[in-house]
Amino acid sequence: MPQAVAPGAGAIGFTPMSAPGVAPGAGGIGFTPMSAPGVAPRSVIGSVQPASPSTQQATPAPAAPPPTVQTADTSNVPAHQKPVIATLTRLFTETSEALGGARANPSKKREIEDNSRKLGALFVKLNSGDISKNAADKLAQLCHALDSHDFGAALQLQVLLTTSEWDECNFWLSTLKRMIKARQSVR
Repeated sequence: MPQAVAPGAGAIGFTPMSAPGVAPGAGGIGFTPMSAPGVAPRSVIGSVQPASPSTQQATPAPAAPPPTVQTADTSNVPAHQKPVIATLTRLFTETSEALGGARANPSKKREIEDNSRKLGALFVKLNSGDISKNAADKLAQLCHALDSHDFGAALQLQVLLTTSEWDECNFWLSTLKRMIKARQSVR
């Protein structure tokens, strides 16, 4: 049965002992260290021995970074949606440059990186066909408006997507709105 260890004593237990010639409890108490059964001395705590190879679990691979405009796979995007990828990539490039590009201050760089991740996620959805026909059609119309430099119509389509397809598009839709407004102000 394990013995209790005094608080703050760590891995070494202490037993009170009277100083020579002094009655127990009459002052002059000293302590003699004693090992508590089943408790390792403090010097070896933290130096855990590795488990044998047969009992070690494989360390999971680090999570892959999220896809970005530059890294998202678009090889399986249907032909009729390829112009959406091209338009949104151009919009990303133009707005990134307007924010300062590689010379942007740290907050603008974070915004550029966030825009890239959100559009990258959209590109992955387009690549895997994980977007409804209604959302894809509205997105194609929005991109056509952007190609025509009709930013008002593009923002109206963005609002339409927000009201009708929010559950599906919420991850990237606010980013798209921010980018359209930024591009509109550059003219």
